[in-house]
Amino acid sequence: MDVSTGPGGGAPLAAFLRARRGRVRPEQHRLAAGAQRQVPGLRRDEVAFLAGISTDYYVRLEQGRERRPSPTVVEGLSRALLLDAVATRYLRELSVADSVADSVADSVAGEEAPRMTAERLAAVHQLLGSLPVPALLVNRWLDIVGSNPLGDRLHEGLEPRDNYARLVFLAPGAPSFFTEWPELARCMVAALRIQTGSGTASPRLTRLVAELSAKSDVFRTAWREHRLYEKAMDHKRLRHPGAGTLALDQHVLELPGSGGHRIWAFHPADEATSDALLGLAGTVSR
Repeated sequence: MDVSTGPGGGAPLAAFLRARRGRVRPEQHRLAAGAQRQVPGLRRDEVAFLAGISTDYYVRLEQGRERRPSPTVVEGLSRALLLDAVATRYLRELSVADSVADSVADSVAGEEAPRMTAERLAAVHQLLGSLPVPALLVNRWLDIVGSNPLGDRLHEGLEPRDNYARLVFLAPGAPSFFTEWPELARCMVAALRIQTGSGTASPRLTRLVAELSAKSDVFRTAWREHRLYEKAMDHKRLRHPGAGTLALDQHVLELPGSGGHRIWAFHPADEATSDALLGLAGTVSR
């Protein structure tokens, strides 16, 4: 499966344009909706008009026959499709990853990029162990590379726990464990989708997307939507089997030069959660 497109096929840039065009309503650009529309979003000629390009050129973009729009065209498409900063950057990345040779090179680089030196990884594990709150170390494919003792206990009862997306979609108890599971599931898909922007088709990501698409209808449907998500801070409510309901503020700490590794630190959002985490810490230290 092409991780950039998923079910439905097509070049990455073309698939993204088609998906995002379908999400923009004419009224958002003060265009008449009309009674004879055959598509839920904008028509191709409308996108072309709003982006300041010819309809023929835009059709070639959506068909994958044109794959390298200029920066000016990218900016025009961003305005027409109402893309935010994250999606605009993603579109820009897609527009420069055009050749098979580049894709192969990116594939190799992408597979190696998430690796850190053993010395730095050991230092990060030391840092995790010093944190008084649950903390995980994840790479850009959401593999859980490390955690502190409280982090180990935070998702107790859920398996598999080697990858956060697999945990969310494949762990039988996940929909009841996460009180806002539908929203979390969409975010997980969007967080993986954004990793395909540079044309990277790493074997690791390809296998993960194929597995989740085969085993989860929710994932497969959401993957086609081409939503994008970059997390800086989030709020989670969990139903922990041993600690009860936990309200947590999740902070994402970037690790520059690490190939996309991040620390996820979960800080208690209320006093009850703080007390519950102290109880979990007590069981860890026994």
